[in-house]
Amino acid sequence: MDFQTFIRLLFKSSDFTEAEKNSIHILPLLPGESFMPQHIFSSRRLSAWYELINSKDLLHIISKRSIKTFFQPLFLAKDLELFGFEALSRGVAEDGTIIPPVELFKKAKILDLQFALDRLTREKAIENAKSNGLGDYMIFINFMPDAIYNPKECLSTTIITSKKVEFRPERLIFEVIESEQVKDIQHLKSILDYYRSKGFKTALDDFGSGYSSLKMLEILTPDFVKIDMHFVRGIHQDSFKKSIVKTVISLCRDKDIKTIAEGIESYEEYETIVDLEVDFVQGYLFAKPAPDVNLDSLRDVKSRIKS
Repeated sequence: MDFQTFIRLLFKSSDFTEAEKNSIHILPLLPGESFMPQHIFSSRRLSAWYELINSKDLLHIISKRSIKTFFQPLFLAKDLELFGFEALSRGVAEDGTIIPPVELFKKAKILDLQFALDRLTREKAIENAKSNGLGDYMIFINFMPDAIYNPKECLSTTIITSKKVEFRPERLIFEVIESEQVKDIQHLKSILDYYRSKGFKTALDDFGSGYSSLKMLEILTPDFVKIDMHFVRGIHQDSFKKSIVKTVISLCRDKDIKTIAEGIESYEEYETIVDLEVDFVQGYLFAKPAPDVNLDSLRDVKSRIKS
């Protein structure tokens, strides 16, 4: 039996719980090879070996820098002037299959490749923004706090890439995604504080989706807050959602934080959001994420959405 077959059989065995699969360490040795203390650094958890064997796509994406960036625009709420773009990364497998970021980062976390994947998505976002002619707009770059161990190192590679393609670093906004799952708020605060100390702006995604949102707002004080789309959908027909969004906007304004309503899909939602005095808007009503940006079309979005 070869090693890959052994790992697959062991992982799929009902003899082990999920917790055990994540704690059992396995070290493969060659025939006749004796165990040495340094071998311990080559051992991996059973779940990690299984993911590694089944992660051909992830390894291809990282080694070949096979990332496609989709850009979704953000607009000033009142006059719909184009403000910037959120850079959304998608992995491209060897067979051309598009792999969503959640799946990529889940595998990367198990294989301890989060930093490599996070760095790659940042660099590709900047390179693709430049090639799309977006140098005059703010670019929101997503990141997961768990992927960043040393913010200084992460930021240095970002700046190097920016200089290489002649993209102004001050145009970058670092957006925390899956913020409701953050367990170490102080670690996240240290990351955002470091970025701000270097002149960059920060954003918090999905505000209101978790019980700790208010606590995070008070501790982190980001430059932008994205109001979770749950509270935006159908807001024109829901007085309770209106009250929640109005309160969030008021809280943020008191701390000089700009608000972004995401997930807007209807003109009625947009009108309501504008009446509540949100700062920026984003959603399918204006444009869907796309790898190729038509700036002329986006500059005329106001007349288009009314027709």
